[in-house]
Amino acid sequence: MRLSKLFLVSAVLLSSAGAGIAQRMPTPEEAHCMALRGLLISPDKIGEPARRAVVYSADLIKGDQAAGGGFCKVLGGVEPVDAKAPNINFEINLPLTWNSKIIQYGGGGYDGELIEAVDNVSFGAASVKTPLQRGYVTFGSDSGHQSPSVLDGRFLLNDEALANFGGLQIKKTHDVTMVVVESYYGRKPQKTYIQGNSQGGHESLIAIQRWPADYDGAIVTHPANPFSALQLAGNHLAKAFYRKGGYLNPAKVKLLNDAVTKACDKLDGVEDGLISDTAACDASFKIDALRCASGKDEGDTCLSDTQIDVLKTINTPYKSPVTLANGVDGFARWPIFQGGDLYGLWGFGLSPELTDPPTPIANFGLAVLADPLIRYAIVRDPKFNTMNFDPAKYAKRIEEVSKLMDANSPDLSAFEKRGGKMLLMHGTIDFAISPYNTVAYYERVVKTMGKENVHSFLRFYLVPGFGHGSGKFIAAWDPLTALENWVEEGKAPENLVVGDAGKDGGGRTRPMCEYPSYPRYKQGAADPNKAENFECAK
Repeated sequence: MRLSKLFLVSAVLLSSAGAGIAQRMPTPEEAHCMALRGLLISPDKIGEPARRAVVYSADLIKGDQAAGGGFCKVLGGVEPVDAKAPNINFEINLPLTWNSKIIQYGGGGYDGELIEAVDNVSFGAASVKTPLQRGYVTFGSDSGHQSPSVLDGRFLLNDEALANFGGLQIKKTHDVTMVVVESYYGRKPQKTYIQGNSQGGHESLIAIQRWPADYDGAIVTHPANPFSALQLAGNHLAKAFYRKGGYLNPAKVKLLNDAVTKACDKLDGVEDGLISDTAACDASFKIDALRCASGKDEGDTCLSDTQIDVLKTINTPYKSPVTLANGVDGFARWPIFQGGDLYGLWGFGLSPELTDPPTPIANFGLAVLADPLIRYAIVRDPKFNTMNFDPAKYAKRIEEVSKLMDANSPDLSAFEKRGGKMLLMHGTIDFAISPYNTVAYYERVVKTMGKENVHSFLRFYLVPGFGHGSGKFIAAWDPLTALENWVEEGKAPENLVVGDAGKDGGGRTRPMCEYPSYPRYKQGAADPNKAENFECAK
């Protein structure tokens, strides 16, 4: 790198007398990394509006976290056009031994926390090397705002921060990374990937739809997409849940899920706590069997008519009064009658009383998740009570927000034609983002592009018992190797296996079955904890 910068770095280290810092010459590796400090990236190098980007720090981190025994950790910011908008803070990790590939990491919730991109890909198995250990340049951002919580939406009041969160930060961070990579290594990457789950999955879909020429592959896990429809549906269900008195306490949630498990667990050939044949479960489980005799709430051993009515509403697709980007008109039903993961943050909550704003854990998870977008991005009133929200009154604004942030296009032909590949995965009991929504998107892609064509670049897997990072089966697999083999060697994914990383999983495994198939136990087979004893049945 620039010789003048190397001398400057050395001078800085040698001028520390009296500061209690050892005087020494930097190693060539340290100097090469530190020379990135202060790098300015002009707006013409960034594909979306920005004032400029600046590298704040660059430090060599030694250890086995990265290929070659260390990496250059680069921190910086993309400065906004609007002086009142926050920076997009980013981290880029440059391994000492580079494999000529880069991978972008997505965020979660409403973002606002810097993604350091040093861990594995989403739900990557512990036994598998991280991208950084494989020699990838890894990078992520805070999406253009800094928040105390990923459920804080106050930043949405600023137009540029909203647009960045809606997707522009993905492109800006990508383009800045390309400049830093070429400056450090003297060459451009040969392959570029993106990965993420939840909001990160949504961001991955945004990336390949809006900027398909930038990416060779994507790993998309339970994507929060379309984000606007997800929150409209969550608000709709929250109003039904609280206004009708449909709250289910933890004991009633257990009653419901125990009844579902009893009716449906065995339908996939083995009773293992997992409901794999969800279609058969739909036909087998009857919610009215849990009805209290009087129709009123008689305690924790049955459900009232009101509670059953609300559960049926949750099991019904939401019809939006406003048509969203790409003609989307609602959101899918939820896996309420297939063993939905109704515990923790995404459950029904510990209290029947709704706070304003909704409180995580205490209140219905979908109410908590929906509130920030409606309060700050659509209504734009911090004091607004979202239980009084009428979408029809804000139709124009909803359309604007949907256009800013949703990734609804079923036409992925630009990504497919440049050789792009995608692995799409969702858990069957996810109650933060319905798996049926991802099914609906996949089927729209198939309808638009044709089944055979879609199969040439996209694989979609549903994992039984997997929730939103929780559940009865905590997925752990190696999607990056599968994606590399497909993109770089032309070997399509076959016979992939997913492990259960849960504390009670005991290392059990299942085959990754392409939708619409599911893992069915082979009758007469041996150990039901081994993937080899299951087949993918339709």
